[in-house]
Amino acid sequence: MGFKVVIRHIWNQLRLYLSFILLVFYLTVGFLFLFSDIWSHFLTEGREIVGLVLILYSVLRFYIAYRRFKAKHIKIQVLKEQKRKHKTSEPENATTE
Repeated sequence: MGFKVVIRHIWNQLRLYLSFILLVFYLTVGFLFLFSDIWSHFLTEGREIVGLVLILYSVLRFYIAYRRFKAKHIKIQVLKEQKRKHKTSEPENATTE
């Protein structure tokens, strides 16, 4: 029983864009924790640590998402090239009787 997932270029780009949006969100929240007094009544001590962790997490998360995007992009290009070669080589392999 096999299950094959088809990788599509549009979904791969969409995942990268969503990861970019999350990068901006985590960076914004991290900078708000670090450089403003917005949540000072909520978290009195350790705001710097929380802000730094959020910023580092966002950068790491986007780096992993970008590496995944590039790997799948290369895989999509290889699959397209294989399809192209298969379509052009199909008539040559056909036998005539």
